[in-house]
Amino acid sequence: MALLNKVADEELATLKGKTIIITGGGSGIGKAAASLAYAAGANIAIADLSGDVEASLSQEFPERMIFVKADVSKWSEVLNVFKKTWDRFGAIEVVLSNAGTHAFETLQDETLDDDEDPTAPSLKSFEVNLHSAAYCTKAAVHFFKKQPQKKCQLIFTGSAASLIDTPPLTLYCAVNMVAPWMTVTPAMPDWIKEKWGELPTNDSVGVAKALLLPALRTDTNGKTLWVAGNDIVEIEDALHDAQPQWLGARLSADVDEGQLRLGIGA
Repeated sequence: MALLNKVADEELATLKGKTIIITGGGSGIGKAAASLAYAAGANIAIADLSGDVEASLSQEFPERMIFVKADVSKWSEVLNVFKKTWDRFGAIEVVLSNAGTHAFETLQDETLDDDEDPTAPSLKSFEVNLHSAAYCTKAAVHFFKKQPQKKCQLIFTGSAASLIDTPPLTLYCAVNMVAPWMTVTPAMPDWIKEKWGELPTNDSVGVAKALLLPALRTDTNGKTLWVAGNDIVEIEDALHDAQPQWLGARLSADVDEGQLRLGIGA
């Protein structure tokens, strides 16, 4: 485990002049990231499904901000976000693929049609959480290539639930690395807050700082940042160090050698 230094205001100041796309930036963690980046002097492009937030965002970010209403589960709308950002600012240095959704419905929940046959499950979590990440990646790579002299960053919001069992979020986490543990957002049901009680939680700003951290410390690559109680912990190195314990020494060594031969190992 490697507990990382907290993100300081002085470090955030290095975002000044950079252009940052934030999907799902109209509320919660995405909006908190937008606020931090904007206050630091960055240009921000906020994409969100809800067009109702545009007026309030324009008041909060009167300059250096564009809002694009977008359904990130659709390629054409994701591409439109990138094109409008490029047309406005002439650069895209950072992309936060942050938009996400979850439903408490599971594949074990049964609904029947008029013929008493089970209905198809909703795949909205896959479409928003997984498809949009692929779309953001494709678009980001295209525009990053236009700026070969710059060190660009593509950052995904995932979930700590991707790494440990966290019912009832199985479908949500399966498609998702900033990995927030319990985070208080407007979307959190009251019953979860009550059951969680006094245990430490993240707030949106704490997770937003983790989301921006790879853009600040540009040597951070291929890491999962677990966020709990607003502390940021890098876990990939520790997982790799423990690899012989869960793969066995021989198989672990073979995996490492295979990665080295393919040019993807450490």
